[in-house]
Amino acid sequence: MSTTSRLLPFQPMAMTAAQLATFSCLARYAGHTHELYCYQLRLWFQWCEGNGLDPLVGIQRAHVELYIRGLGEAGLMASSTNTMMHGVRGYFRFAHIDGLIPADPAVYARLSQVHSDESWTHGLDRFELICFLQVAQTTTVHHGALASLLGINALRASEAVAVRIEDYAETLRATGSCTWWARATNPPPCR
Repeated sequence: MSTTSRLLPFQPMAMTAAQLATFSCLARYAGHTHELYCYQLRLWFQWCEGNGLDPLVGIQRAHVELYIRGLGEAGLMASSTNTMMHGVRGYFRFAHIDGLIPADPAVYARLSQVHSDESWTHGLDRFELICFLQVAQTTTVHHGALASLLGINALRASEAVAVRIEDYAETLRATGSCTWWARATNPPPCR
C-alpha cells in the first residue's frame, strides 16, 4: 500500500479564505453555469491582483463599484456588466453566509441601469415582412427563396441553410402560389 496520500480538490486547511469562498460558491453549480461563474471569478481575481487587493478580505462596496465601472469602461453593455456580476455577487454572498467575511460588500453595490424598450419586438410585423419579401424578390430568386424561408417559416439562418427543398414540396403545392403576401391589404411602399 502506498504511503503517499491522494490530494483531494477540497482541502480547507490548506486554502486561503478567498480560495475557500471560491470553492464554496462554485460547488453548487455545474455545466455551463459553473464555467461562466469560474470565468467571472477569474476576472474578479485578476482585477484585484492588478489593484493590489485580496479578492475577499478587506473588500468594500467601493471596490466592487469600481470593478463594475471598469467593466463598463471596458466596453461591456449594461446588461452584460450585470451578467458579469452574477458570479462575483454569489461569491460574496456565500462567503458571508459561511462566516468568512463579516458583511457582503456586493449586496448594495449599484449595478448598471438596463433600459428596456417595451415596444421593441422580436420579429417583423406584417408590413415589415411584406417589404422584406418584396425587396428580396427584386434581387435574385435565391434571395427571394431565402427570405421566404426566414420570414414565413420563422427560421434562423442556420436552420434555413439546413433546409432541403424536398421537405417543402407538399407545402408549396398546397399553397399554390408563393406570392400570397402580395395580396395583403394596403401594404406600405418599401424603400
